[in-house]
Amino acid sequence: MKSLYLATSFAAAVICLLTSLLVFARRRSGERSRVILAVIVLLLAVSYISRFIVLSQGEVPKPVLSVPILLLANFLMISYMMYPIEVISPGYLNFRRIFIFYGPWLMLVGIYSVLLQLGVTFPPYHSLLEMAPQITLFHVWFRFLLSILMFAPLLFIYFVPYTRRYNNTNKAWILKYTFCIIANISVYMLLLTFDLLIIKVLYYFVTVGCSIYIAYMELFERLIEQGQVSAAVPNMVTVDEVCYTEALPAKQNPLCERVVLHMNQTCDYRDPDISVNKLAALIGTNRTSLSNALHELGYTSFNDYINTLRIKDFIQRMENKESDNYQNAFYDAGFRSRATALRNFKQYTGKTPSEYFNQ
Repeated sequence: MKSLYLATSFAAAVICLLTSLLVFARRRSGERSRVILAVIVLLLAVSYISRFIVLSQGEVPKPVLSVPILLLANFLMISYMMYPIEVISPGYLNFRRIFIFYGPWLMLVGIYSVLLQLGVTFPPYHSLLEMAPQITLFHVWFRFLLSILMFAPLLFIYFVPYTRRYNNTNKAWILKYTFCIIANISVYMLLLTFDLLIIKVLYYFVTVGCSIYIAYMELFERLIEQGQVSAAVPNMVTVDEVCYTEALPAKQNPLCERVVLHMNQTCDYRDPDISVNKLAALIGTNRTSLSNALHELGYTSFNDYINTLRIKDFIQRMENKESDNYQNAFYDAGFRSRATALRNFKQYTGKTPSEYFNQ
């Protein structure tokens, strides 16, 4: 069984490392979700490699159920939720929201630090089963609480707003991801409860299997679903999603008209991952012809065209009171960051948003 444990840890490390490299290599320009997933799987690979090194030296370390280990597990679970949040709503994550997501964890770290300063001791235990008879003691139920809280970060992905159509996923994908995370946490809870080699081997099989399946969903299933939806239903805006409508060009250039009509009907400039190649494919042309058409429309580049539409959409949103603050309006218009939005807004209007709307 020890040989199987050693071989499993080595295989898990190699598979996760290769999966991480594959996901990173298949990232698309500007898409953060794949980069985040690649980093998460790489962290798993690093932890498996360190475990394999210890095992290869002939040691089978006995688990210690300490508060720092449980806090680290909670931290990793919150970090794992960054990927589905970025998938569900690209560009939603910023420094402020990330700080809010980690807020409860920081509070737990603060409580633990205060308890240590007050002289509270946390005797070592090797499993939840070993702690169970002393559940009434504070240092025991505090660790049980930290164990249960590992499931809490899953709630994050069900409260991320669907403010745009460009989330590249659906509820079925979210449920599958939720199932994978629950399976990971459940087998980890078994590992914390029973100090058995068979459970440790099972842990590697489940976590690696879930990581591979999540990578498969990212690389293939999400794209397949997107293609099926696109083929079945043209990209038309919904009733409550009114985008900025640009006037048709005076010169009746068919390609220029196609570009303007496409944007008026789909609001594709709100997609933070829109690119010249992607737009060219959507309207059935090539990037050179598209660039020439945009020059004819009076834009110096593709980025100039997209950012101009986003700024006009932002102004329309604020004037129609569709957004309650600049940050959300910029985000809904397709900008990933506030700094980029402000820079483009000042280039277009010569003013800051406050100066523009207060004039």
